[in-house]
Amino acid sequence: MEKITVTLSRKGSTTAGNLAFGPPDDRVAFLVSRINERIKPPRLATAGNVNIRAMYLVNDKINSHGGRFRRADLLNLCILIPDTPVLVGHNRAAEPLARTFHAELEMKAGVLWLKSFFYWPKLDGVDEFRDKIDSGVFKECSISFTYTFPECSLCGEDIRRCRHEIEALSPDENRIHFIYRGITQVLETSLVFKGSVRGTHITDRLVAGSDKIVVRSTVNQLELTVPRGLSSEHVTIYPLSNRTREYRLISAPAGILAATAMKGAKPFLMLKLG
Repeated sequence: MEKITVTLSRKGSTTAGNLAFGPPDDRVAFLVSRINERIKPPRLATAGNVNIRAMYLVNDKINSHGGRFRRADLLNLCILIPDTPVLVGHNRAAEPLARTFHAELEMKAGVLWLKSFFYWPKLDGVDEFRDKIDSGVFKECSISFTYTFPECSLCGEDIRRCRHEIEALSPDENRIHFIYRGITQVLETSLVFKGSVRGTHITDRLVAGSDKIVVRSTVNQLELTVPRGLSSEHVTIYPLSNRTREYRLISAPAGILAATAMKGAKPFLMLKLG
C-alpha cells in the first residue's frame, strides 16, 4: 500500500489534513457500546454491570463432521451471530445463560478463527457461571446454524447425492469434505462437553491475540501488519480500499494509536506510535 506521512503540529493538533485522528477506543468501552447497539437491553450496559468473555468458536479447518467453513462463510457468521443466546449443550428448553453481541476473525497459529463475544449481568454475590468459565470447567463451544447446501469439496455437487464419501477421520487436510453453503441463520451457541471443532475454548482476553491491526467494513475484515518506521511525531496514512466503503477499527497492538477515516469517499487508516 502507498503511504503518506504528515507531521502533527507541536500544539497537539488532532487532524491530519482533513482526516480526524484519535487513539482507538478503549477495548472494554468498545465492547460495551456494541452490547448497547446490538442488543439494546432495557438497562444500559456498562463496564460495571456486565461480564464479558469470548469463545474461539469455529475455524477454517475440517471439523469432526467433515464440514468446513470458507473465510467468506466465517465473515458471514460474524454478521449473523450477534443477538443470539448462549446455552449449555444446545438445550433450547433451558433459559439462556448469556447473549452473544459481537464477533470478529482472528488468525492463530495459521488457523482462522471466529471469536464470538458474549455477556451476562454481574452479580453481587457468588457467580457460579463465571467461576465455571474462568476455572475451565466450561471450556469447549459449539454453534447451531442453518444452511442450505453441503457442497462436495471434490466435485461441487451435493455431498449427500454425489458418489464421494466424507473422510472425516483422516488427518489429511486435502481429504474429501463438504463446504457449508447458503448459511442463513445462527440459532445459538453452546457450551458443550466436546465440540466438533478441535481447539474451541473460552477466554477472558478481549483484545486481538496477534500483532495485527484489524479493521472491518460491512462486507469484509482486514488484518494488517504494523508497518516499520512509525513514530510518535508523525501520522502515517494508508488507503484501505479503492471502493467507497467505511471501515471501523476493531483492534490494534499495544503501543499503536490507530484510527479510521473517510476522505473523498475513500477509507484510510492512520497510525502513530502511542
